[in-house]
Amino acid sequence: MAEIAAYNEAAKSGQYEKPAGLLGKYDNVRRFWEDAQIGLYLQPYLERLVLAKKERGEKLCVMDIGCGSGDGFELLMAINRSRPTAAEHNTKLIEPDILGFYKGIDINEVLLEQARGIYSKNDDMVFVRADFNEFDFQGEEPYDLYFANYGALSHNSDDQTVNLLGAIGKYSRNGALILADWLGRYSYEWQTLWTHDLKHNQWMDYAISYIYAPDEEEKDLTYFPLRIVGRQEVQSIYRGANRRAGGSLALRALCDRSSFVGRHMDTAQYNRHCQPLRGKVNSLFEMSVRTNLEELFVRYVPLESFPRVNAYHQRLAGCWNHLVAYTMALLSDDQPPDPPSGMPSALRRARRAMRTVVQAARNIKTGDPRANLVEPHLGYCLRELEMGLQQGLGCGHGLVAIFEVVK
Repeated sequence: MAEIAAYNEAAKSGQYEKPAGLLGKYDNVRRFWEDAQIGLYLQPYLERLVLAKKERGEKLCVMDIGCGSGDGFELLMAINRSRPTAAEHNTKLIEPDILGFYKGIDINEVLLEQARGIYSKNDDMVFVRADFNEFDFQGEEPYDLYFANYGALSHNSDDQTVNLLGAIGKYSRNGALILADWLGRYSYEWQTLWTHDLKHNQWMDYAISYIYAPDEEEKDLTYFPLRIVGRQEVQSIYRGANRRAGGSLALRALCDRSSFVGRHMDTAQYNRHCQPLRGKVNSLFEMSVRTNLEELFVRYVPLESFPRVNAYHQRLAGCWNHLVAYTMALLSDDQPPDPPSGMPSALRRARRAMRTVVQAARNIKTGDPRANLVEPHLGYCLRELEMGLQQGLGCGHGLVAIFEVVK
C-alpha cells in the first residue's frame, strides 16, 4: 500500500527518531504545541473518566488506533491534572499505577517494531499488527479510551469510520471516550484544495515531504490519499456512527489544531503563500537560541468565496501578529501597539502573561532569559491564542473530535 511505503520512507530517513528539536517528526512544535494541545482538549473529559475509575478501584485501559511508533502513550502520560498548585511535584493525570493495559494496533510492521523496541520493558503494553477497520471489538474486553490521533482516521472512507465508531460505541461501556483526528479541510497549508463541493472533493494526495530539509536534493516521494474534513462532514459521520451504535455516542468537542504551524507550512507544497512559520515557532521553543521575531508575522492571503473560513484565519493572524508586536515592544521598551478592536479574552490573557514574563526576565542575570524564558512563553501564548479562537471548522492541520459513550 502507498501509505506503508510513504511511512517506511519517513522511518528510513532518520527523522522519525527521538528526540529532535528544530527538525524531524519529534520537533519542538510537535512536543510543545501539538501534543500539548491535544492533551489540553482531552483533559477535562479524561480527568472525569480517571476520577471515576479511581473511585471504583479500577484500572484504565487504552487502545491506540493507528498507533504507529506508540507516540500516543507519551502524549497521554504527559497530560496534567487541571489546576495543580505550583508546589506539587506529581501533576500527571494518568499515574502509572492506574494504567492497566495499553494496546496499540497498526498495519505498518516497521513502525510497530519501533514501538516494541521503545516500550519492550513495559509488560502492560502490546503492539499488534491489525487493520483497525476489521478489528473485532465485540471479541475482547472493552477499553476506556480509544485514541485515533494525528490524522489516523483520514486513512479511512467515511463508511469505514462510521462502522468503526459505531462498533466502539456499541460494544463499549458507559463513560468510555474516543478521540478521533482527521486532516482539516480548510487548513491554510492546502488552501488550493478548498472547495464548496464536499461530495466530489474528499481526498488529497499527501506526501511526507517535510522530513527533508529545504536544501536537500529533491526526493522521489510516495503520495497517498488522505481524507480531509470540516465540521459539517464530521457531524455527518457522527450521525451515521451514532445510529449504528444505537444512540450511545455523544459528540463532546470538535476542535481545530495546528493553525499556521502545520507540517506543510514550511514546504509550501500545497499553497505558495505559506510561510515557514513552523520552523520559526520551533525556534521559540529551542533553548539558548534567539529567534528573529519579525519572521513570526503572518501574512495571510484570503481565498474568495470562503467568508467564514477567511474570517477565522484573519482573526487569528491579526491577534497573532499583535501579540508578536506587543512582545517585541516590551523587549525593546517601545510603546506597545494599540490592541485590536473587540480584543478577545484569549489575547488579553496572552498580553498579560507576556508582560509578566518580560518583566521577570529583566531581573534574571543567569543564562539567556530572552531565549530560555521569554521566547518559549511566547510560543505557549500563541498556542493558547489558537485554542481560544478556534471554532472547530477544520481550519487547522488537524480537526480533533472527542466522543463519549453514554448508556
